[in-house]
Amino acid sequence: MPAKKRCMNLLVATNLFPDQNEPWRGLDNATLVHALKRQDPRLNVRVMAFRPSFRRFGSAAAHLKSRPVDECLQVEYFWTPYLPRWGGMNHRLFSHAFAKARKALPADFVPQAVLVPWLFPDACGVALQASTWGVPIVAVAQGSDVHQYLDMPFRRRAILAMSRRVKAIITRSNDLEKRLVRQGVSGAKVCTVYNGVDVHTFKPASRSAARAALGQPDDERLLLFVGNFLPVKGLDLLLAASAQVMAVQKTRLVLIGSGPLEGALRSQAAELGISGQVHFVGRHAAPQVAQWMQAADAVCLTSLNEGVPNVVLEAMSSGRAPVCIDVGGIGEVVIPALGKKFLVPQRDASAYAAALQAALDSPPDEVALHDIACGAYSWESCANKYLELLRGS
Repeated sequence: MPAKKRCMNLLVATNLFPDQNEPWRGLDNATLVHALKRQDPRLNVRVMAFRPSFRRFGSAAAHLKSRPVDECLQVEYFWTPYLPRWGGMNHRLFSHAFAKARKALPADFVPQAVLVPWLFPDACGVALQASTWGVPIVAVAQGSDVHQYLDMPFRRRAILAMSRRVKAIITRSNDLEKRLVRQGVSGAKVCTVYNGVDVHTFKPASRSAARAALGQPDDERLLLFVGNFLPVKGLDLLLAASAQVMAVQKTRLVLIGSGPLEGALRSQAAELGISGQVHFVGRHAAPQVAQWMQAADAVCLTSLNEGVPNVVLEAMSSGRAPVCIDVGGIGEVVIPALGKKFLVPQRDASAYAAALQAALDSPPDEVALHDIACGAYSWESCANKYLELLRGS
């Protein structure tokens, strides 16, 4: 008879966690913690969600409210100072904020492990207290905290020092793991655990039915982007490539999300003469995103760098081809499932347009693609791997 799992107190500390004002902030971290609780209902979780700012707004942070779905995670919000021009010192400021926040923990809540998604300043700041506190820390590398920060001397030094203090660093792609090890992080401390995907929400369904529900025409091809409108997402390339596809067949591009580049993207679409075929539909919750994926012919990603973005796994689970620039860890999950057919090796609009056309002309077997996601990338599988590391088994 297997041994009964002991009850465990888990503290989660991160600046990337949703609230009612920013329900999309760090959404994958919230999803992960919920998956941990589903896999182990006896897990007692408390979340410290930090809000970094140059100006003190401690009272405002204290009045932030968690989403109703997150109430079971006992989320509290805290302010942490953040100095843009002295970014290499921000982990020390985060450490000070974390020390103050610890005093707010109930006396009967003694953490047995701390999970810290985001390496700098979050994990680096928490790790500064590791020797005096004595609680095992598991850090999570998500993407830019490796891609960008390892090129910044002060942040790289802080990340390397943190790696010696924590129990483990989980990376969300093998590419991130290799980058850390190349910089001097012990390979024994790092392991890759891909993010999960909700295979029950993101699943194949009738394209025509989904389009009817969304008010989309059935006689056009539909390309879909989901994400933030930020420079790192390379959306200028996506618009340029989409214009080439639109020139030869009836196609529309739907962009789910928001961000500072929306105005520039609208202007670019007008300059390309495709404004009427590019639709900005704002942010949507997961069930609506899943329906848009079911309506789509292909899901697009043209990022400059990535770990393994959730949208790629969601597209695969929905049975839709993810057409991507081959950066970061994207190839790690796409190539075993689909080969290199829908991967573009470099940023070239014509090459990307050709990959889009290939996805439209020869779509993948949607059931087989969903089965791959169920077997390798479900949140249940992801959560079990995290629990093994947190428990030390």
